[in-house]
Amino acid sequence: MKKRQVLFVGLLLLLTLALNVQSQDNQPLKLVQTIPMPGVQGRMDHLGVDIKGKRLFAAALGDKQNTVEVLDLKTGKRIASIPGQSKPQGVFYSSDFKRLFVANGDDGSCKIFRGNNFQPITSLALGTNANHVGYDPATKYLYVGNGDAKSGQLSIIDTHANQHIGDIKTEARPGGIKFETSGPRIFVTLTGAAKVGVLDRQQRQQTETWPAPVPVVSLAIDPDHHRLFGGTRTPPTLVVFDTDSGKQITQLEGVAGIDDLWYDAAHKRIYATGGRDVGAGFVYVYGQTDPDHYDLLTKLTSEPNAQTSIWVPQFDRLYVSASSNGSRDAEILVYEPQ
Repeated sequence: MKKRQVLFVGLLLLLTLALNVQSQDNQPLKLVQTIPMPGVQGRMDHLGVDIKGKRLFAAALGDKQNTVEVLDLKTGKRIASIPGQSKPQGVFYSSDFKRLFVANGDDGSCKIFRGNNFQPITSLALGTNANHVGYDPATKYLYVGNGDAKSGQLSIIDTHANQHIGDIKTEARPGGIKFETSGPRIFVTLTGAAKVGVLDRQQRQQTETWPAPVPVVSLAIDPDHHRLFGGTRTPPTLVVFDTDSGKQITQLEGVAGIDDLWYDAAHKRIYATGGRDVGAGFVYVYGQTDPDHYDLLTKLTSEPNAQTSIWVPQFDRLYVSASSNGSRDAEILVYEPQ
């Protein structure tokens, strides 16, 4: 009898383990790797990527840190730390010109470094609290949002000439910078405002705004279906806009403390990462049935203080930046769609 009981308990444990593995495998997004960054102090901010060189750049804006961390995605190791930053936030790497551009909030600059040895080239003065960046590959212009809740601008940098060539004035500091591919518009968040800003990059001016239920802090875009996605924090909501009309299509439950939002065209999914000031980190995955219908597929718990991210379709990976937390080192969480 005892042998049968032991055998039954063993089979039950094996079945439970098999179901757990199957449950993980059935998730739309799976954690496949972590890349540690020992010794990096304070909060991590936005990420940039070198597609050709397979490197990831992570802004570390802690008061005692002020570096950009460089990770080799082939080996899964940190290979360099670039000092001399001043609250680094937005990061962009130009594969065309092999240069790294870093928006720094404290001195309102965009610092430019060589891509091979990370030696400084120049520093461009932009304005208050330089933060989010967005890149237009057609013109090779980098756009950097700066300003405050009362006024702002999108500064334009010619990445070939390393020059600040102009600005687009906005109602407040612009962020979440997304471009339409079929026209001249740029969509931005406006700090503290319950609206989305619409800019014309040819006229270099803000042309209109679209109302939102509460302030939008992050954006993603599906240019093929003319849909813009906005993430809000209070309350946490995902808002879907029609970019032809500016009207809201639908709303869904959003991730608490959202920081970044991405559209995955290949898998027709939306990834939202957050956890700012809520004591935990989360990745929400939404499925797109059609341009008007979406479902929240899963809520993944990541790590405390894991908020910012970057979706890299060329690698089919979502990289999430996790700040150090207690005894756990800062790290990059690597997710693969299933």
